[in-house]
Amino acid sequence: MRRTSIVVADAGPIFKAGVRHLLGRESDFEVFEASSRLELAEILQQSAPDIALVDLDLPPAGGIEAVGALSSGHETRMIIWGFEGTSDLVLAAITAGAKGFLPKEISPAGLIRSLRGVVRGEAPLSRGLTTLMVEAVHGLEERGKVRERAVLLSAREREVLALVSAGARNRQIAEELAISEFTVKRHMQNILHKLDLPSRRAAGLFYQSAFEPAVVAEMEQTA
Repeated sequence: MRRTSIVVADAGPIFKAGVRHLLGRESDFEVFEASSRLELAEILQQSAPDIALVDLDLPPAGGIEAVGALSSGHETRMIIWGFEGTSDLVLAAITAGAKGFLPKEISPAGLIRSLRGVVRGEAPLSRGLTTLMVEAVHGLEERGKVRERAVLLSAREREVLALVSAGARNRQIAEELAISEFTVKRHMQNILHKLDLPSRRAAGLFYQSAFEPAVVAEMEQTA
């Protein structure tokens, strides 16, 4: 029986040794180790393992960066895993070229089952992370729709809207852009009309959702 070769790329020696011991007890796995992107690249080049289990925090710049740099040049199926499974991280991992994202809290049996699933062509994403992935994709779609509406705005109107989003009042906007307060009010009227929005606050939230998704995510977490 041909064994599935797996490289565990993780900077933590104890954690890495534990995973190697776990997988080494299974007759169908052959395990390699890497502690950095450079070591991972060397193993990919020399041994062409079937699967790379890549730590989210792999030195020097993280697992997602490593997968993005290495996945296109190798047939190894790369799986990101880490303790933080946010929708943005899952989406970034998949976009970079990872075939899945596993939580480090996964049970030993779950890890083995997931890795065997990769061999069969399955994408290792837990139910919870699959939900996050779908939410992230939907979020991108919504931001795309919002940005389509933003095309209606002139460059000056977008400047005004950015300042409104930052909490600036009409007088402050006028001073910042060297225009009159009357002109600021006129721009705001045009913005609300073009975007079909009811208020200045709604306009500020529109700008954040279109151009500052990280701000929106932070607001939602603290709400």
